[in-house]
Amino acid sequence: MKIDKIYAKPGRKVLEEILLGRCINIASPFYSASTVKMLNMDNSEKVSLITRLPDQYNMPVAYIENDPTPLKRLLERSGNKFLLYALPSLHAKLFMNENSVWMGSANFTLNGFSGKQEIAAKFSGKQDPWSKIFSSYLSDATRVTQADLDKLIQWIKDGLTRINRTPEPEDEQDGKARAVPYSFEDFVFWLQEKSAPLPELRKHLYERVQGKNFMSGHVRAGFYGATAFLVANEDRMKLLAATSTGDVPAQILEDFADFVRKFGDQYRGPQGGRWRNYLSTKLGGAQTNGGAGDVIVKRCLALIPLYAAARR
Repeated sequence: MKIDKIYAKPGRKVLEEILLGRCINIASPFYSASTVKMLNMDNSEKVSLITRLPDQYNMPVAYIENDPTPLKRLLERSGNKFLLYALPSLHAKLFMNENSVWMGSANFTLNGFSGKQEIAAKFSGKQDPWSKIFSSYLSDATRVTQADLDKLIQWIKDGLTRINRTPEPEDEQDGKARAVPYSFEDFVFWLQEKSAPLPELRKHLYERVQGKNFMSGHVRAGFYGATAFLVANEDRMKLLAATSTGDVPAQILEDFADFVRKFGDQYRGPQGGRWRNYLSTKLGGAQTNGGAGDVIVKRCLALIPLYAAARR
């Protein structure tokens, strides 16, 4: 294995050379509609793409970083020749075909291969080390189907999920890079931060995440549901952020109940359980005698505005 060439300003010709392959493997955090359209599935036998997308489709996540529509179109026209994988934490940019390997700083976008100051190194010869790296990413990733993308696109239309490039985390937690901002995993990290406000509320939620009273699934659904509600109602977010007691005003709870009645069934557990079934009718749920998830939701509504402020 040797370096054939190092590009300081890789242009479109480099991208076109990559996409001439019959078997193409791409790992890239970001893609663009234009580069996805450049994939010639009539010429290719198989294309595998690992990128940043949700790795579960039981419930809407608050934010994603890529538009799924171009990938849906590609899946529709290519069938099993195009394999799509989600890896939300992906940072590497790796491009492979049967002839060569390219790696560097450029994403799978026209901007990445536009002659700007990016780095791309081209390797030829034995590809085993690179194939092992790509396979290791595949083992960490989750396969995404057309049905998954249909759900995701509908969630975007409903305002439950928003496309937004989030800032890269810079600090670490217990020696590991922090999770993607505004994700459930990062929220759990924040719950443990000693300097964060409302420690008793944070402790209550964190214990449930860890399995106390078998309520870890309630917290995930509560986080994503409450986040979607608050992002769509910024005035409520600001009002709650200014509240130091953790109490949620009755009017906000009424508005949240309307949200749950409309969208609550979109939030499900891995076994198909519905979030609404664990909420009281007062919060838009199905439980007439109180709901096990009500306290979780109220804690999420109180804490998420403070968490969001900490991550800005």
